[in-house]
Amino acid sequence: MSASPYHRILVGWDASPASHQALATALTLADGDGVVIARAVLTPAQHTETGGEQHRDLDAQRRWLSAEYDKALRAGATHGARVRLEWGEDTDIPRDLDGCAHDHGCDLIVLGRHGEDSHLRVSGLGPVARTLVHSTRLPVLLVSPPESGQSE
Repeated sequence: MSASPYHRILVGWDASPASHQALATALTLADGDGVVIARAVLTPAQHTETGGEQHRDLDAQRRWLSAEYDKALRAGATHGARVRLEWGEDTDIPRDLDGCAHDHGCDLIVLGRHGEDSHLRVSGLGPVARTLVHSTRLPVLLVSPPESGQSE
């Protein structure tokens, strides 16, 4: 039996170095009898710098995110936790993550914390983390990516 107080953990998965670290952290926390759900939210459109929308190839997103997820699992131990990748498709990523966490009875959400160099990160949080932290009733753990030169 796991010594962790967290048994069902949702990880926001975007295949960034920060989300690789978030998945590794969640697997460590949920060792033994825990369940980790990596949630990849496919976005059908992204806003371009010119203000228009560029429609994305959802199949290409799914293939790339799946390959990176498989790579992350091969690179680290699951610590006995049961882990799976799930898909969402929404333009409101925080709402999708929160809904998924509640639907699965999760007791923790783990997100990768992206770099602090963007003008969007005035508070030190990206827009997904900022919205989720303020809207969910679940605890949210923010995990920084590995420092440069360290492996994912």
